[in-house]
Amino acid sequence: MAVIGIAAHFPGAPDHAAFWRNLMSATDSVTEVPPSRWDTDRFWRPDPQPGTSVSKWGGFLDAIEDFDPEYFRIDPAGAAYVDPLVRQVLETGVECLADAGLTPQEVAGRRVGVFAGARAANYGAHVAAAGPHAISGMAQNFIAAQLSHHLDLRGPSVVVDTACSSALVAVHMAAAALRTGECDLAFATGAEILLDEVPFVGMSGAGALSPTGRCHTFDERADGIVLGEGAGTLLLKRLSDALRDGDRIYGVIEGSAVNNDGRTMGITTPNPRAQREVIEAALADAGVSPALLGYVEAHGTGTMIGDPMELKALTEAFRARTGEVGFCGVGSVKTNIGHTLSAAGMAGLIKVLLSVHHAQLPPTLHCATLNRRFRFEESPLFPVREPRAFTGRDGTRRAAVSSFGFGGTNAHMVVRQAPGAHVPVRTPLDPPRYRRRRFWFDAPAPVQPVHPVPPVQPVQPEQTPAAAPAPFFELRFSAVPEGKQ
Repeated sequence: MAVIGIAAHFPGAPDHAAFWRNLMSATDSVTEVPPSRWDTDRFWRPDPQPGTSVSKWGGFLDAIEDFDPEYFRIDPAGAAYVDPLVRQVLETGVECLADAGLTPQEVAGRRVGVFAGARAANYGAHVAAAGPHAISGMAQNFIAAQLSHHLDLRGPSVVVDTACSSALVAVHMAAAALRTGECDLAFATGAEILLDEVPFVGMSGAGALSPTGRCHTFDERADGIVLGEGAGTLLLKRLSDALRDGDRIYGVIEGSAVNNDGRTMGITTPNPRAQREVIEAALADAGVSPALLGYVEAHGTGTMIGDPMELKALTEAFRARTGEVGFCGVGSVKTNIGHTLSAAGMAGLIKVLLSVHHAQLPPTLHCATLNRRFRFEESPLFPVREPRAFTGRDGTRRAAVSSFGFGGTNAHMVVRQAPGAHVPVRTPLDPPRYRRRRFWFDAPAPVQPVHPVPPVQPVQPEQTPAAAPAPFFELRFSAVPEGKQ
């Protein structure tokens, strides 16, 4: 399956070009929580306490309160009800289409699928009173359905929730739908928004968050997860069709696999054997030996026990086919933008696609002293800690991505560079230009006329801190004994 379009909204990066620049320049886009999300004075405590968070840091998007409903044919009177998850999928969807060089008219009425990895957040709890537009703006189904509706797409429209592996599972499902002929093009997307303090308080109570606000993947200082948000969308097409149509190809998905941990000591406890099995299954699906991989984008959340466990599973999967040491780079985008939860697999996959496309490997940050619980010198893997050329093992740049879900659903995917002899004839179109303005639960919809075409990008309005709302739901986590994380 060929990837012919990419769109990305990640912390510090409004598009995939900026995202790539940040990765190659070793930019850490983690910041303190914006005051418009939640009141850190009220909820942050450096020492663990019930109902508080030890972290006040994360990777955040700018101005999620702003939206251009007219661009998407949405009534401004109901725009405040449109969940920011839906907004992100709509925007990255049309941006991805333009990046692929396709117009909306070229996909309207066709068998084009939308597979979205996302979870239902609690935006609805912040809206004071339900209105006639509330259901279509906030129900989980509409994270994917709104894009299908806007572009008049007739393929499957599916929302996938497997926690942290949601986005990569969505890509796996999109590729399967193309393989069976269920659709001719497929959008695969992942989105996550950290709307309020709820995930911070819940995960802090479970002892999962880093109190330092830095993701130290593979490092001796690893002390927990740093949360992040973002959205990314890919447009997938059968490789034979992409070659025939002269599409620009960022990379080729050679194979993938999904499984589950099954019964473990607790529903949140990972299973290294299952991780190894999903890696081996993806390589078998691709028909590729691990000896041909030049890089693996790990799940790599920055925990003292979880990271070595993942590296051990990877090493065992590799050793079944090769005894070579130190030939395959490994890294984690979470050190740049935090753990983007439902969108994590998409962030990692976009990093890998851009790496094989540009023939370069970005560095993993905050990895000065390697975690003593894993011996890299005896492994096929080595941490990529500085930018380096990506040449490929057999003249072909090939990489893999892991994404493991909180709850046991694991995904692994193998990607290679585009065919060298392919010369694309289709070029990207100009990206959409929005006239965004504030549509949020704390303000009525402004009365403004529909903008002319093309719209003019306005100056972004200043954000005002919102009062901290009562939590819509409570996250509960079971403590995991040392050695079982």
